[in-house]
Amino acid sequence: MHTSIRLTLGFVFLYTSLIGYLRSSCWNDPTSKFFQAQRAYAPTYSAHRIQEAVRYVDTVGTQQPGEVIRIDPPELCIGIPSVQRDGISYLKSTLGSLQHGLGTEERARLRFVVLLAHTDPARHPDYGQPWLTNMADRLPSYQDDAEYFSLAHQMERNQSHDIKAKFDYSIVMEECEKTSAPYILIAEDDVVFLDGWRHRTMQALDTATTKSWGAGHTDFLYLRLFYYEGLLGWNWESWLAYLGSSLVVAGGVLSLLLLTRRWMPKARIHLTHPVFFLSVLVFTPLLIILFFSAGGNCVMPQPEGVRLMTKNACCGQGFVFPRTMVSNELLPYFRNHRWTQIATDSLIEEYAEETGGLRWALTPVVMQHVGGQSSHGVFRGTYGTMTPSHIWNFGFESNDADRLAAEHSRVNQRYS
Repeated sequence: MHTSIRLTLGFVFLYTSLIGYLRSSCWNDPTSKFFQAQRAYAPTYSAHRIQEAVRYVDTVGTQQPGEVIRIDPPELCIGIPSVQRDGISYLKSTLGSLQHGLGTEERARLRFVVLLAHTDPARHPDYGQPWLTNMADRLPSYQDDAEYFSLAHQMERNQSHDIKAKFDYSIVMEECEKTSAPYILIAEDDVVFLDGWRHRTMQALDTATTKSWGAGHTDFLYLRLFYYEGLLGWNWESWLAYLGSSLVVAGGVLSLLLLTRRWMPKARIHLTHPVFFLSVLVFTPLLIILFFSAGGNCVMPQPEGVRLMTKNACCGQGFVFPRTMVSNELLPYFRNHRWTQIATDSLIEEYAEETGGLRWALTPVVMQHVGGQSSHGVFRGTYGTMTPSHIWNFGFESNDADRLAAEHSRVNQRYS
């Protein structure tokens, strides 16, 4: 059989096998041509975690407030601005996932601040719930400050969603800043945290601090606990780099064939012109196309640990800020831009671009965005009320509940 025919048949077999492998490996990469949306959006771990959280909250709601053990100052303050959404509330599962599984020592090191972000807090479906009173260390209200109440009332009347969201965010930051916790986590109210999120976050903060010092910075802007992989694949603005890399690969194949033909005389009979043509101009481009079709997250996944993420990062579901950054930089910046029509996470990114603040991200993420209803009454979900239309971390759902529980148990044993 002619060499080129045998080579073509072998390549067809290899290519078909690679496609089958990529179909089984890249199904949860939204940048991949092999992405399987129905399978990837299945809330495999989130559903389990929400059930745990809700059961825990229901138990807390039936208990009488007992003796409170708190360590001052706390190591971390968690702030959650929450608003009423038509027909559904996620706050219960969000707060439950944050607290379920925490040991006594772990809980004592944390402070929880929840803002029911309405001038009439009774509009919120969770207002007055016993579990909320038992779980939150602080429940601030606009009515605590006459100026804030007036501003909030004006924003509600004007239905200025982005403006009011920034205002609520700043109030929660301010309340957490008062606790003197060295770090402040601000989370949206439609997320779920994995079992053991606290120790992973605290370890990541230590790493981010060390790396920031190594980069010549005294502090960093934030540690990102959630991101959407759909923006981290191949990007059109980098097409020139992709083209250059592809040409280098094709040139490498051609060089290898030429060197083989020169230094291995016995191979010359097989390295004919048709073989050169097929290898360089057909097989290599097809493999390159397959490589890019597989998706950037699949073939080049984010490395585990704490890494800088300055581009194509979305969204603002969970940031941890150093307290000094909140006090000295972010709160004044939020006040100066209070009336701008810009989303909260975009404002933070704008500040980062202006100042060069370090933006770290933790991989794997420790939280998932499960909201299907926006805070301003727009249904976003195509997979039920639990999941969003797009803002979803697909890797989060591969978590194993038993392994996480075992890991968290080992951490709790250190405090006992």
